Amino acid sequence: MHKESRTDRWLRTVFVLFLIVLVLLIVFNGTTKTSDVSNWIIAFANIAMAAAAVGAWRAARKFLSEFFAQEGYRLAIALINENVIHLGIDNEFTLRSQNAIVVCRQLHGEAHTDSNHERFRHALNQLATLHDHHRTWLRDIRSLSFRMETYGIYAAEGKKAALSEMVIALDSMVMLGQHLLSLLRKDFGVYDRKIKARADFYIPFRSQHLAEMEETLQRINSDWNLMVSCRSKLLSEGKHARIIFVVRES
Repeated sequence: MHKESRTDRWLRTVFVLFLIVLVLLIVFNGTTKTSDVSNWIIAFANIAMAAAAVGAWRAARKFLSEFFAQEGYRLAIALINENVIHLGIDNEFTLRSQNAIVVCRQLHGEAHTDSNHERFRHALNQLATLHDHHRTWLRDIRSLSFRMETYGIYAAEGKKAALSEMVIALDSMVMLGQHLLSLLRKDFGVYDRKIKARADFYIPFRSQHLAEMEETLQRINSDWNLMVSCRSKLLSEGKHARIIFVVRES
């Protein structure tokens, strides 16, 4: 059961006072002129109607609170099941980044061939596809988090830091991945033009960015480790949305 908010306590107090005053006014108005039984009946009917109105108002507030919580938790489930779930220890971003660099390094100093051209293209495409997935997950996590807050759903106190740090690490990793892709594409463009020219295949391929790629990979590894660690903390007590997120009423 959620703790009653300050707003609800004030509204409840105001309505109780209003109801008491209304009852007194109804009884006074209905009985001062005459003490007929009909006037007493009308007075009590008016009291019942007032009480029913208050009850309907409280029921409506309860319904809206439950509706907002339900919709907010629906978004929270999507955040976990469709996005955070992909950021665990089995995430292959570092592996595909390393593989693309390894291929580029192996081709460095070697003559151009169609088969190596295809190897380079495949490794680059594999990394680019996974990078697009990570950009989508990052965008959706941010969007869902914002929409959840409009329904009053926030990360629990013990989970808030882990979620925030996980998103920051993911964001940094995505930016570094974009930089790595740009370097790989520059080298692949050089290789690709040579293959399309169909001339001077014997001239060795020379990567101009291997050192920078290696440095970028180290930073990607650091962010990846932080992301996975924060995800583990976020889900340490289970993946249920009601464990990770709570309703916060104003």
